[in-house]
Amino acid sequence: MDNNKQTLATNELATIPLDHNWYQKLASNFELIQQYLNKFDELTDEVDSYKSSQSTDLIQKLADMQQQMNSKINRITLGTDEDTIRLVVTAILQEQGVIK
Repeated sequence: MDNNKQTLATNELATIPLDHNWYQKLASNFELIQQYLNKFDELTDEVDSYKSSQSTDLIQKLADMQQQMNSKINRITLGTDEDTIRLVVTAILQEQGVIK
């Protein structure tokens, strides 16, 4: 989006001495359209900003989840996560038929 709001060339019609009233109405209609287009640009910028902040939040949450998983994997491989080790050993023993 071009954030530089430009005036329409048709705005100049309002400054020309015209004999027909509809020329004046035409120029004022374009001014109204420009106002709506400017508002649309503002809303688009707000949506883009909102999306950007949401993306930042999501990236941070994913990074936190990755860090938690890495920590959990490290505890398992170092043998310090007793609960997970017990679950894994129990599952292995059940598959082997040692325990039921």
